[in-house]
Amino acid sequence: MSFIDLRNVTVTFPDGTVGLDGVDLDVREQEFVALIGPSGSGKTTLLRTIAGFVQPSEGQVRIDARDLTHVPPEKRGMGMVFQQHAVWPHMSVAGNVEYPLKRAGVEKRERAERVERALRLVGLDGFGARKPASLSGGQRQRVALARAIIADPSVLLLDEALSALDEPLRDSLRRELVSLTRREGLTTVHVTHDRSEALSIADRVVVLIDARVQQVADPATLVRYPASPEVAAFIADAALLDAVREGDRISCPSLGLSWPVSEVQVVGAPSNTLRLAVLPTAVEVLPAGTPDAAAATVASVLYDAGNFSVTVETESGDRFRATVTGARPEIGEAVGLRIHRPLAYPV
Repeated sequence: MSFIDLRNVTVTFPDGTVGLDGVDLDVREQEFVALIGPSGSGKTTLLRTIAGFVQPSEGQVRIDARDLTHVPPEKRGMGMVFQQHAVWPHMSVAGNVEYPLKRAGVEKRERAERVERALRLVGLDGFGARKPASLSGGQRQRVALARAIIADPSVLLLDEALSALDEPLRDSLRRELVSLTRREGLTTVHVTHDRSEALSIADRVVVLIDARVQQVADPATLVRYPASPEVAAFIADAALLDAVREGDRISCPSLGLSWPVSEVQVVGAPSNTLRLAVLPTAVEVLPAGTPDAAAATVASVLYDAGNFSVTVETESGDRFRATVTGARPEIGEAVGLRIHRPLAYPV
């Protein structure tokens, strides 16, 4: 049974803007789920709807089999951490962390014990007497995290909680966060704009585009088998091209290339009109003039862990990402382009 269960959740704001459009989502107990999508896709609206800060116009929000659709945020038993640290500067670290327990009327001795434990969990053991102004940004975010988990929430909600931090601090806290949620058995929903972060830390990733859930999958499945051209473009920087099926071949007029149907991964029902998604892993960059290769020019080059991430542009203006090994390509250099096993979606 799902721990978080959203059914046909629609959010329409007073100005008529649709924030969510018929969203269905299941999150399992102790699962770590990341919400990702372009700006304005609805990911923060979805998180705030789970939290109770946004009321759905239609649909139902259930947590642990309880209907919480119209229950206020403070009665949902959730912890939430925002992008900005949101710690109170006039309080000590311990005062910040114990605040939810103080409001709940928890006895002083128990508060002190639970504050000590929460600070230890987030790596701030011994920091209780300090003021937030004396802490680094990462330490203040840990304080916010300790405050979110001190009341033993059923669900932890993270709204761009790591995005304000610089690397490598962000990477370090990301790793600690995943370990913490595993140890404490927390069901976690994390909004991020960072695709690599979502793929690296989540059990499953939810892709939202235009206020709708486009795909929910584990990271490996999402990258290898995107459900639509739009998901492929967003998640994997795939190039999108128009194509047609003619007999047993699929051709792309703008590139002047074609493939046997057996060498194309067709997603969905057969169709004669197709949209190709070309993942960077499907692109082979070759010397200029290579037979059966489309002519292209190197448009950009970035060093990437021993290889080079390049963007190449064809004469038709189509752009592709690819990885090149060996010598660094030069911007403006003429190259050839082959595409292996593109994804094809019916139009």
